[in-house]
Amino acid sequence: MRRKKEKRLKEIYETQKKTILPLNNHEFFLAGLFLYWGEGTKHKMDRLSVSNTDPAIIKFFIRWLRKALGISKKKIRILLHLYSDMNIKSEIEFWSKKLAFPLSQFSRPYIKKTSSKNINHKGSFGHGTCNVVVCSVPLSEKILMGLKAIADYYAHVAQR
Repeated sequence: MRRKKEKRLKEIYETQKKTILPLNNHEFFLAGLFLYWGEGTKHKMDRLSVSNTDPAIIKFFIRWLRKALGISKKKIRILLHLYSDMNIKSEIEFWSKKLAFPLSQFSRPYIKKTSSKNINHKGSFGHGTCNVVVCSVPLSEKILMGLKAIADYYAHVAQR
């Protein structure tokens, strides 16, 4: 049963890969915009920030910042939320290697006083939460107003 499921999922993956990829520039911009809508900080107009435990999501967001928005890698800051019982140095190095970012771009991590053992890591990543931040009022306003335009447009379409 497991092998059948793996085979079926591999076939679906290959079909989806051929159907969806590669994204053109407009589709890539929209993919990042929707990621931000779901995962980004929307209450601060001075920065763009996404937090997640999944390195793939964080890497996509960084690529989106750099390729779709033209943000220099040097302007991106990384903040980790870790637990007091974690090896802090090891976790910072883990994220540094995963994201290919120098340690100099990491802010001092926020250390939660609770234990990571109290958190259920099933289906998630046990390396804390990574927060990627770019400080820019004009960029934040552009993204947040783009999301508002989409929300307003589809709120009116749904009423028809």
